Order: sequence, then structure tokens, then C-alpha cells
Amino acid sequence: MKKYLLSLLLSVLLFNCVAQIGAADFSEGRIKLVLNETTGRFSLYYLTDIKKERYQALFVDKDPRTSFLSILVDDKAYRLGESTMFRLRVQNELSKPALVFESSMLDVIQEFEFIRTGGSTLANGIKMNIKVTNKAEKTIPVGIRFVLDTSLGENSTNHFYTDLQNIPSEILLTAKDNDAFWISKNESLGLMGSIIYSGITRPDMVHFANWKRLNDASWKVNPSNGRNFNLLPYSIGDSAVAYYYELVLIPRGTSRTVSIMFALASEKGFDNVGKSVEGDISQLLGSTPSDSSVDELSLRTDLIMVGDVMNRIDSILTEQRMVTEDDLAALESIISKLKAKNESR
Repeated sequence: MKKYLLSLLLSVLLFNCVAQIGAADFSEGRIKLVLNETTGRFSLYYLTDIKKERYQALFVDKDPRTSFLSILVDDKAYRLGESTMFRLRVQNELSKPALVFESSMLDVIQEFEFIRTGGSTLANGIKMNIKVTNKAEKTIPVGIRFVLDTSLGENSTNHFYTDLQNIPSEILLTAKDNDAFWISKNESLGLMGSIIYSGITRPDMVHFANWKRLNDASWKVNPSNGRNFNLLPYSIGDSAVAYYYELVLIPRGTSRTVSIMFALASEKGFDNVGKSVEGDISQLLGSTPSDSSVDELSLRTDLIMVGDVMNRIDSILTEQRMVTEDDLAALESIISKLKAKNESR
């Protein structure tokens, strides 16, 4: 047993060193996204301390391979980042970082957008778009699965909860269920994931279960509602969530896209989802600015940031609530950025 554990520890440490070499970081607002070109996986972090620039992982990041994207083609499952059928690269077009998996038959693009939820001043989440394009000469049926190795709620009685129920044990949600989002939360931080939201594809199933059960299955796992999150002897209290999108026929030359959102947990769920400040600027200008429009872009950036400050203050006054440390930190961050920019001009 000691030799096994030592071997496992050394393997993880070696993997972490190799994985960091091929990692690309993207930050916006209070979110940092890390894409790994070696493994085809991503990690997500939330800036818990703005002044000290201290981030905390929103799900398991020690070995990012424990969360993964799979597709089902002609009854054969491919785990992207591990299948030799697909070439892997990282791209960043129009400020939308993506993991791109390419084969002679299919292209799969796992693209990320930074978002803001509720009344957040800064980006506090991402929208993940999974686009599958058929390059073959015939129509192909394709299913999509995404498994996320959650961690924040594993020391709680309820590893997860939704807007409708607590989840202390395994459960499968289907189209007949009306849960709109789920939350995995510890004492200081929480992650929420979308299930039902206007404008995004509703998954056919969302399965909360032991991570190893989900990881070991090539595709679906037989649900066992009420089963605990253990798989003895090694996997104890290890929970995860799996999204399933059933097989859909994709004609040649066309695509299928599904989307999932992840953000800082809120009891209001994904209320008033909006793009980050940078995203709003792109929409405002309508295109990528040329060199001659850099000053205009900078000015409009400042105006939007000032508008955010004013909206935040107005919201606090309207709701007649106490100003939180998060409110002050967000406002201080924006004001300090504006001050630094203007002092350098």
C-alpha cells in the first residue's frame, strides 16, 4: 500500500510539472482560466483577495485530467485530450480562448467567454461553448458528455444543492426535473453550474455521482439514486457532476453547439448574465480596433468602467443595504486601474 501511494504521489507531481509547461493563462475580472495544450483540459480560479492577487480553484486542479470532455460517435466514446484520433491546440480568437480538437472526421472546439452574473461589477464566471463540426462525407450521430470533478462541497453533508433541493447523495436529473442550477460550496467559496437557462442548450441529463464511477465509465453510468459518494476502497466522499447531451444527427458540413455556464455561487443563480467589460467593448465597437482607434477604445473602456462604478453605487443605494468588503474591493480595483491609466498618459 505504501509503495502504491508513493508511486501515485510521484506520478501526480511529475504530471503537474509537465502540465504547467503547456499551460496558457487568461484572466479577466476576478476569473483566471488556464488551458493546457498538453492534456486538453482547463482549470478555473476565482480571485478571492484582489489586493494580494490571491486565487482559489473552483474545482479540482491538482490533476486537471480528472475533469474532461467526451464525444460519442457511432457508439464509440472519445475522451478529448487523450484520444490519438484528435490533434490538439489552443487558440485565442476575438478574446475567446479555446481548446481545439481536430480530426479528419470531426472538429471539436471548446470555447470560453468571460461573463458577469447578477450585479457583479467584474467578470465572475465563464460560458463554455462546445461546438462539434462534421467534416465527413456523411451525416454523423454525435453525443456530448462533460464531467467536472468538483471539490468545494465534499466536506459538507450536502455535496451539492440546487435551487429546488439538497443533494447529499447520488442523483440523476432528467428533462422532467426543473432544477435550474447547482452549487458546490465550502465555508468561503462556491461554484455554480447552469442546467436550465434561456439561450443555452438544456442537457438531457445531469448526473451527480462518485467521481470514479463517472471516470471509469466509457459513457453512461447506471444511476443509483440515494447511493453515497463512495467507491471503496480508495474513492471516499469524492463527488462529481456529469452533463449528457444525447446523440443528435449532424449533417456533413454543419455543426452542433451546446453551452454550459460556471460562475461564483449565488442563491439567485444565473440572474442577469452579461458579458465582461472587455466583451461589452467589443460589441460596442463592432470589430477589433485598428491602431488609429486605440485612443478611442481606451476612452470607451474608461467610460464603461466609470459606468460600472456608478451602477454599483446606485444598486447599493437602491437596495439600501450595507456595503460589503467585496463591493469595496471591486470599486477600489476599478478606480485604481483608472487612476493608473490616467497617470501614465
